[in-house]
Amino acid sequence: MAEPQLPDTDVKTVADIFGILRRRKWNVVVPALAVFGLAALLAIFLPRTYKSTTTILIEEQEIPREYVATNITSFADQRLQTINQRIMSTTNLIEVMNRFHLYEERKDRETIDEIVERMRKKDIKFATISADVIDPRSGRPAQATIAFSVSYEGKSPETVQQVAAELASLYLQENLKTR
Repeated sequence: MAEPQLPDTDVKTVADIFGILRRRKWNVVVPALAVFGLAALLAIFLPRTYKSTTTILIEEQEIPREYVATNITSFADQRLQTINQRIMSTTNLIEVMNRFHLYEERKDRETIDEIVERMRKKDIKFATISADVIDPRSGRPAQATIAFSVSYEGKSPETVQQVAAELASLYLQENLKTR
């Protein structure tokens, strides 16, 4: 009587795996070289861009509210949006562009409004930073804006850093004006 045959359990050993890789080496090497070559070409030919970010912390009034009535009644988000609209005005952005000689190569091809719009939409980023806090008046947890960041992207690292610092300075100056 014949013994029942068990199904083959196709277990691969390390030697089997090396054999498979040796036979299929071009199936691994060619795509790897193609990806590496494409990445190298992109790194060489894409223009370099730099980004500088400034984060500004929003602090509460230090003098107790019982002693000095505050003249600021709006929430931080609303105030930041108002200040942001003033800073991102065409006049302010043109002033920054002229001060740091930005977009000189574009001035003969595009209108000043197109350049300002590019600066406003693409190169300058504004973001608020929120956190869960406990409301001191009600004792309930709430979301509050605790900081905001301003970023600028460009081609020269020194200029990018200077523009980001100037934008942060404009936000602080505008805040002092509104207070």
